[in-house]
Parts: sequence; structure tokens; C-alpha cells
Amino acid sequence: MAGNNVDVELWNLCVPLVPPIHSPKGMTTETCLLLAFLSDQGGNRGIGYSSFRRSSDMDLATAVARKLVAESAPGLAGLLDVERQEEATCESSAASRCAASAISLAAWDLAGKQAGVPCADLWGCPAGRDHLECYASALWLDKSPAQLTAEARMHRRNNYRYVKMRVNRSLNDNLQRIAAVREVYSEPRTVALETGSEWTAAIANEFLDACSDKLMWIEDPERHDKIHLVRDHPLNTIAAGEKATTARELHDLYTRGRLRKLIIDVQYVGGPVRWLEAARVLNALGATVGAHRFSHYSMHMVACLPRSLPIEMLDWTNPAFHPLAGPDASGRLAVEGPGFRIDLDQTVIDRHGVKVQR
Repeated sequence: MAGNNVDVELWNLCVPLVPPIHSPKGMTTETCLLLAFLSDQGGNRGIGYSSFRRSSDMDLATAVARKLVAESAPGLAGLLDVERQEEATCESSAASRCAASAISLAAWDLAGKQAGVPCADLWGCPAGRDHLECYASALWLDKSPAQLTAEARMHRRNNYRYVKMRVNRSLNDNLQRIAAVREVYSEPRTVALETGSEWTAAIANEFLDACSDKLMWIEDPERHDKIHLVRDHPLNTIAAGEKATTARELHDLYTRGRLRKLIIDVQYVGGPVRWLEAARVLNALGATVGAHRFSHYSMHMVACLPRSLPIEMLDWTNPAFHPLAGPDASGRLAVEGPGFRIDLDQTVIDRHGVKVQR
């Protein structure tokens, strides 16, 4: 209990992925979740989460989340301030930022539901930002070129005008895989590449010299501290930022890294308040900002910017949430409430969830 009639529950889930996900970083066989539920006496419930590839990382974040909840100021106001509380009372770490993000997202979800409005409205969504472009983020490395073409056709039928595909370190293999997807997404700037931070500047520069396709972007082709070694190219641009943990690091990517497309992960920076603070400054400087994963939350954060990259639609990180409905016939997502308008799959929680004792 957090006081003032707001009840807090923390849950852990370790959910097997069947089939496993084949990404540039290797095969992922399960996803681990820290879920935060905040409930009031009116029947409203706010929901937030952070996700992990290893249960040990989830356990570390859960321990910090218990501390933050126990030490928070009374009521919803105290929980809405959890990101500042984490900054003041924790030695900043991945675990503390993940914990603060899950609780903060749940608190804002509850606030939106109590007010009966989308969270984007609580954060100052500009007029005309109630429908956003999005992209299907899939096309994994275990797919053959023929399977990639078939999957791309499926995304096209489902109204996705853009897709992001995974690539490996082989130039020839990547060019063949891109060609397979481009059979369906033949328009310029409709396909993005996800390297999974497994490339180097040398691999990226070789690829840029060999690729004549106009892509949406090439994501994370080098570590942040070396991304300036990727040469500017007349056709294609680089996007990065999802591993950044501070506004300063993101600003450095904009200045020293010369990046004009920045993708921010709400979990890595420690919650939606810090996401919005960093994104608004970068947007004002001239960057176009997008959000990494967390599509239910990301669309509300991104809607608060006057311009943005499309929303990443990625569902495998949290099977406990029913996926968003997907784009309409115009290829856009509606930004709807109340709160983040999350629909839970209770069967996943019942099967895989363990309530954290506080």
C-alpha cells in the first residue's frame, strides 16, 4: 500500500517465447517482465512494465522497485514523482531506471484513467497529433528471402506502410534480404534496418557504398562513442539512441555523432518524464525523435512532439499485453485513452506471473 487510497502491486513474469526470436544479438528464448499495477478505490488501474532478457536483471530492478514504492510520498502524487525520487535516492543504474520507468508509466496510466483522457493529453499533445504513422518491426534473421517476402506482404495487407527488418554482418546476405523485402516495399524510404548494435563503422561504410536503395534509416550501426566514424552518405541516414541513458548522451549523439534521427527507449532513460524532457530539447534543436519499443506508451509520448519518426510496433517483449489494433487504412494509429488504453491478457499473468511480496 502506498497510502492515500492507491494500492501498488509488483509482479514478475518469465514467459517462454515460442518460437524464439532470432535477432542480430542472437536467439532469445524468453522475455522477463517487471509489472507494476496501481489501483484506486474507484476501480481504476494503472499498468506499467519494464522488460528484460535475463531474469537476474529483472530481479535487480524488482528490488529497487520495492524500495521506491516503500519510500514514495503518499498517494498518486508521490508515485508520479518516482523518477525524481530515483534520481535523489538511488545510485543511478540500469536496475534503478527500469524500476522507476515501470512505476512511473503505471502512475501516469492511472492519472489518465482518473481524468478520463489519453496520457498524451496530460503531457500537452499538440493539435493534430491524434493519429501517427507507424511501422511493423519484425522480419527476423531466421527467415529465408522467400519467407521475408511473404511476411512483408502480410504487413502490407495489414496497412503497414513501413517496416523494419533485421540484418547481420554479411554484406551479400543483407543485400539479398533487403531485395526480398523491397519486392513488396518498393517505394523509397519505406524499409529501415536494425543492426542490433552488431555492426562496426567499417561494416556500415562498406554497406553504404554498396547499397543503392533509399532506406528509412540504418539503426545502431556502431557504438555511440564511435558512431561519428560512420561516414555521411547522400542517400541514407543513421538513427541511434535506444541505449542512451541520459539526455547528455543523446545530445552528444546529435552534436558529435551528427545524428538527426534519434530513437529513445523509455526504460533506458528511466521513465516517460525523462523521455519527454530529452525528446523535446532534441526536437527543438532540429532532430527528429522516435521511441524504441513499448508501443502502447510510445505513441502517447511521441504524440507530444510536433514531428517524429513513426511508432515502432513490436509485441514480443510483453506477451501479457494484447497488441495494439494496428494501423487504419491510411497507415496511421489513433492515440486513444483513457490512460494508455492497455488491454491485459490475464491468462499470461495467471500462467507465468508471481506476485512480489513487499
